Amino acid sequence: MFMQRKEPIVIKIAQPTQNKRFWLESLAQAFSAAVQLCLDEAQNLRTSSRAKIHKASYYRVRESFGLPSDYARMAVNACVSLAGSYYGRRKVQKHPSFPKANGAQGIGLGVASCAITENNGGWFLRCCTGKRGSYIWLPLCVPAKWRERMDFIYGDAQLLERNGDWQVMLPLRIESDTPTVCDGEPRLIGVDLGIVRIATVSTPDGVGFFDGKAIRHRREHVADLRLDKVKTMKGKESDWMGDINHKLSRQIVYLAATYANRVIVFERLDGIGNRRRGSQRFKRMMGSWTFRRLIDVVRYKAEKAGIPVVFVDPRGTSKTCSRCGHGSRSNRPDPSHVRCVACGYRLNAARNIAALGPGALEQGPPDMARTSVQTGKMTSRPDALPVDTDSLCQQ
Repeated sequence: MFMQRKEPIVIKIAQPTQNKRFWLESLAQAFSAAVQLCLDEAQNLRTSSRAKIHKASYYRVRESFGLPSDYARMAVNACVSLAGSYYGRRKVQKHPSFPKANGAQGIGLGVASCAITENNGGWFLRCCTGKRGSYIWLPLCVPAKWRERMDFIYGDAQLLERNGDWQVMLPLRIESDTPTVCDGEPRLIGVDLGIVRIATVSTPDGVGFFDGKAIRHRREHVADLRLDKVKTMKGKESDWMGDINHKLSRQIVYLAATYANRVIVFERLDGIGNRRRGSQRFKRMMGSWTFRRLIDVVRYKAEKAGIPVVFVDPRGTSKTCSRCGHGSRSNRPDPSHVRCVACGYRLNAARNIAALGPGALEQGPPDMARTSVQTGKMTSRPDALPVDTDSLCQQ
């Protein structure tokens, strides 16, 4: 079974007490003011970059409004979303107005600041107040048809006020009926990502190559332009590379889907940017290589198709002969010379990656999204006696 993203569900919060309503309204005002502060910084910097907005506003938000760290992070996220939407509209509108925080964005609840808990058949939203060990417990009016889904709440949530009623928007990741384990001999699809060839795919029937020559030439062209020209092209460059990643990922997944019991195998390439060696030109190419984004898109499409994706240790895969097993640096003195010095066979890292797939399947797929700890069982509520949420929701 694998976890599949679903549309979020919106659940009404049972009529809060006067103290809880005061806390919600106060938090909503502080959160809206924090988003506006971030938007002012984004407008001054003329950016929608999360890193730049976070650096300019995160600590100011915490100091000015006393928000806990996770609420401040969510305020930055709300600002980034609004600013990104503005810069997107500028491409089709002449003079769009810069967004203002009006409270419609609600209150962002990060995974570290909230949790969904169950007590005596009732469900509660537990929110952090910013003080260690202090929480606000909000009873939820969960319809019977959604109660089975409550165990699969995953990700950042959002508190909203609509016509005097408070609601919470909860993201879901639901188990799919498509198995992610093979019921027979796995057919391993090894994928080797590179620069000379953007991807080499090894299947049970042969090897396919996706040439990266056009990408290299365009990257080099951009690198040779003046800085002001690069800045104006930045958005177009990102869109162009995103389109290539989607097309390439679609071909890889479609190719894998032609086999029964198929499994896509990647190298675990975390931190490769810190290990790059070579000329300045090569380092520049590695630094702009969007391999992580390509892997994420492949995983997303493979997940929808019910195809497992596993990751293997990359050490030695590009310097070991897939025919005789001889491993040596001499087999690959540079990316353009990849031939075994022992038997003369042309190296194929994708075959080696595929060969490591069975071991990764036995260990379970690493590098997957972390298990959600946002839901849990609760024996008692610290702030009060157990509450009958059904009767509260009928009020």
